[in-house]
Amino acid sequence: MSERRALWLVVLSALAARLVLLVARGDYIVYDEGYYLLLARSLRAGHGFTLNGLPHVALSPLQPVLVALVSATGMPDVWASRLLAAICGSLLVLPVAALGRRMGADKLALVAAVLTAASPALMSFVPFFPRESWNLYFGSEPLFLLLAFGAVASAARACETGWRWWAATGLLAGAAYLARAEGAVLGAALFIVLAAVLAARRARASDWKRYALAAVAALVVTAPYLGYLRATLGRWALSGRVQAAAAAANVELPSAVQGARAGGRVLEGFVWQGEPDAFLRALYGLDPSGERMASQYWGVHRDAAPASGGAAIPAIRTDSGAPPQAAAVRRSAFGIWRRGLAAVVPWWLALLGLCGLAAVGRAGLIWIAPLAVCALLPSLLTYVEPRSLLPLAPLAAIYAGAAVLWVAGRIPAGWRARARPALVAATALALVEPAARDLVRAWPQSTALQQVATARRVVGEYLGAHLPPDSLVMSWHPAVALWASRDWRVLPYASFESTVDYARRQRVSAIVFSRFEPSPVRQPPRAFTIVLPGVGAASGVSPQLQPLDETPLLFVGRLAGDSTGRTP
Repeated sequence: MSERRALWLVVLSALAARLVLLVARGDYIVYDEGYYLLLARSLRAGHGFTLNGLPHVALSPLQPVLVALVSATGMPDVWASRLLAAICGSLLVLPVAALGRRMGADKLALVAAVLTAASPALMSFVPFFPRESWNLYFGSEPLFLLLAFGAVASAARACETGWRWWAATGLLAGAAYLARAEGAVLGAALFIVLAAVLAARRARASDWKRYALAAVAALVVTAPYLGYLRATLGRWALSGRVQAAAAAANVELPSAVQGARAGGRVLEGFVWQGEPDAFLRALYGLDPSGERMASQYWGVHRDAAPASGGAAIPAIRTDSGAPPQAAAVRRSAFGIWRRGLAAVVPWWLALLGLCGLAAVGRAGLIWIAPLAVCALLPSLLTYVEPRSLLPLAPLAAIYAGAAVLWVAGRIPAGWRARARPALVAATALALVEPAARDLVRAWPQSTALQQVATARRVVGEYLGAHLPPDSLVMSWHPAVALWASRDWRVLPYASFESTVDYARRQRVSAIVFSRFEPSPVRQPPRAFTIVLPGVGAASGVSPQLQPLDETPLLFVGRLAGDSTGRTP
């Protein structure tokens, strides 16, 4: 079998594996997946790039744009997103193979493709409780990795050929930035590497013109989004995500990077140390006026000042009735890095990769640098999140493949032809085993997170059947509004009275509280409580809840300002 035909067989196998895992995923929608879907639905409906009823700047636009285009054909939004993830994840093996070929030979290209297709971090589609499965690879990560590795592979080819590969490099680098904000780091590092390569070769003027073509192509692709950010934020910016991270720290800081670091400490406490309170208060808190969300993550108000910091959020009342205290975030840099890397690259594959790096030497190493910088620099500036380290998974696959081939090359010639594919197959099976085990557990749709996800779908469909089409639904998890096919408002981390007052200001038709997310409802009658806030009660009046409907899963009540009913 030819190398090209074998490579496409790997692509098809990777696609089949991902589709099966996505079927096993069932109703489960992770938070970022839900936000991207809501953004796509807003774009398709002609409402612009909006989330929570406001122009959005924290998440990048390319994933929602592509999902909106695919779903415009009639495909359900959820499967438009999932099909995009499966296709991008399977096509990733092509640029990885191209980089592997540059470092070794055709054999390394194919082995790197196989190990990338089998990498567990690139197939984390199936939901389980924390520490069992990270669900790393779902929002815009498959699309971003395909574009990022494609840009680097194209750049390496551009240095050896004509104009079209230079133009492709700029287009892919610009598209990677539109997929995730880390693409700005990738693009900057990649163009620095290209300039260094041309300078080392003492390139002619025509080569620098091609370099300029790549830069112009990247600028053309990114200009509309940069213009959108300028119009929305009132200043030039590469992303609104840094400002949202600064606001997460609840401090005014002169430097956006310092603000991102401060916000990162709060996020590290949430992700790594089980200290969610500071994060929840910062990201989901209302501002002191009670009229809007404090964090810019949920959108930019047209009348809001373009400050980089966030206002202090007052203490709120929780289920226990006591005001929460800020989390004491303890930083252990080495421990966090070790855990983050272990979630992306198994320790044994990392060791194989280090051995392969020694075996390959410096061949092609310059083209790995932009991808490594893209993975490592954001976590150094903000905080360590496994998803930001995902570019390291295909890189580990390349160098681990080199190590496997080196071992196979030391086997006696009579056995080598059979030993090489056996070693590759054994390594791939060891990689894919966690995904296979997850698939077996998830297929009956009985994991705890899957059952909760199905409950959210049932609640959403109930709302979709009982609310007018132009109604607003407020919930903590966006999946409820997605299944209801209604516009969404995020549920704030606030007292019941403040939440109801805010919902009325937003003209929300139904507020969904849940036992599975933070909620001010102290003794919920069911797993889900739907509150119809109405407009009758005045602000500041302790609301009363009048029962309207009950099922084994949910309780529905209407709020009134009189003395009847019961207090949540």
